Amino acid sequence: MTNAVPRFSIPAPITGWSLALLLAVYLLVGATGHLPWRGDDLTHLGPIHSILTHGSWLMPELAGEAFHDYPPLYYWVGALLAQLLGGLLPIHDAARLASGLFTAAFLYWTGIAARRLYGESAFAPAILLGIGSLGLVVHAHETQPLLAQLAGMAVCYAGLGRLAGQPARAGLEAGIGAGLAFLAGGLPGMLLTLPILLFAPLLCPSCRNRVVGGGVALGVATATLIGGSWLVAVAVLLPGELGLWWSDELAASLPHAYHLADFGSLLQLLGWFAWPLWPIAGWAIWKNRHALTTPPLTLPIIAGLLAVLLVATTGNLRAANVLPVLPPLCLLAALGVTSLRRGAANAFDWFGIMAFAFFGLLVWLGWSALHFGWPPGLARQVAKMAPDFPHGNLVWGGLTGGLLSVALLALPMLIRRAPLRGTTNWALGMTLLWCLGVTLWQPWFAYTKNYQPVASELRKVLDARAPGCIARRSLGDTQRAALDYFAGIRTVPYEKAAACRMLLTYATSTNPQKLRGEGDIIWERRLGGGRKAEIFRLYRRD
Repeated sequence: MTNAVPRFSIPAPITGWSLALLLAVYLLVGATGHLPWRGDDLTHLGPIHSILTHGSWLMPELAGEAFHDYPPLYYWVGALLAQLLGGLLPIHDAARLASGLFTAAFLYWTGIAARRLYGESAFAPAILLGIGSLGLVVHAHETQPLLAQLAGMAVCYAGLGRLAGQPARAGLEAGIGAGLAFLAGGLPGMLLTLPILLFAPLLCPSCRNRVVGGGVALGVATATLIGGSWLVAVAVLLPGELGLWWSDELAASLPHAYHLADFGSLLQLLGWFAWPLWPIAGWAIWKNRHALTTPPLTLPIIAGLLAVLLVATTGNLRAANVLPVLPPLCLLAALGVTSLRRGAANAFDWFGIMAFAFFGLLVWLGWSALHFGWPPGLARQVAKMAPDFPHGNLVWGGLTGGLLSVALLALPMLIRRAPLRGTTNWALGMTLLWCLGVTLWQPWFAYTKNYQPVASELRKVLDARAPGCIARRSLGDTQRAALDYFAGIRTVPYEKAAACRMLLTYATSTNPQKLRGEGDIIWERRLGGGRKAEIFRLYRRD
């Protein structure tokens, strides 16, 4: 008689502590250990820095001026984390952990909503599909207020998922979610939650009774109390600021047709950002097309349509603005993935394995081009973007990247053959690919997306000249936040700075011209190269 050799295997889907560990690795790797990146990561650090240095808790500020892009919920949490962990981590790293908290909340409550709508078997797939979505991974590791809105939306949907059985608790929970979505995202956050809450009884024919109506009323009152408390506080303590905020909020939320005129770009952005959620969600709708009027289908479909409509007709066409489509798509995909036919499930599984292996190879090719000049064509393009990049020691990064690559290839083979194997593979693949990218490329991003050298150099120039006020021209929110955070430099809008002796300008490679009639250039700094080049100039005005 022989004893069978036990074979290690990973269940599909992973649950419990294994799922929590995967989520922790996904969220924590790359969240700390680097200076703020150029873009949203720096921009939204600005209001947190203003809270910590000038106490602007009520209305967000950026470099001394009101900042009306988002309400303060995310900035409150980021500032509190920075205060709690400031002795252990740099301010920017501690504040950025707010993104991990809100992303974890978004994924967890999406799983709760899926469990209440579709049963226990949908909880883990909803979370795993969220982890595996292409559009979430970068934004989950930057300072991004929209993540707080996603968390509020998920709490609202989870509350509505129990409306038929526990109307009062459901209304209270949904109202809390809607209120948090408003405090995080403003008018868009309200538009993506409150209409669904108001019309919830109509979405559920079996729920048309006075008790359910009372639960909805309780939810609306809760959302109004949460959002209204902040609005009242602003009106009382900052007279006049509420009107300015509301006018900016309305202007930013007005529908337009610019994206529809570039419909191809809109579809392309939605297509890759929400992959692989949207094809599985589409299958869920088709598979259950005879039950579309039931709450488990109606709720996420209406929520998804509202989110797509908002993305298509408001704001700018940029990746971060597509984040609100993820919660409803995660719900529909969690329903659809459990009913995939065997052939489709196997195709989904193997496509994920091959896709992540391919992208892992691309990460290594780029790293080779950066450090060893091969392939030569790619190496030339990389060198143009950062010609002075310091290579440093490659041993540690190479060894760690090698281990991650082995895991990227081996772990999918250890997952048990099951209908939900593809879902687990997507989450593992995305997590390992992100870890590989952070290991090999974080020094590059730290160099090319870092404004600290520019701010420090400018600070020295200004200290030697005692310039007084500094006018600015073409400086965006990111540059202003960087100068304030790294060097304490604040500027005045060009139109209001006629008496300022200095003028700071910002230009790119597409428009590098120097200004005429603004005095002599006393300092100039170029950052990056090629099409990504940025040019800062300081003029001494006549």
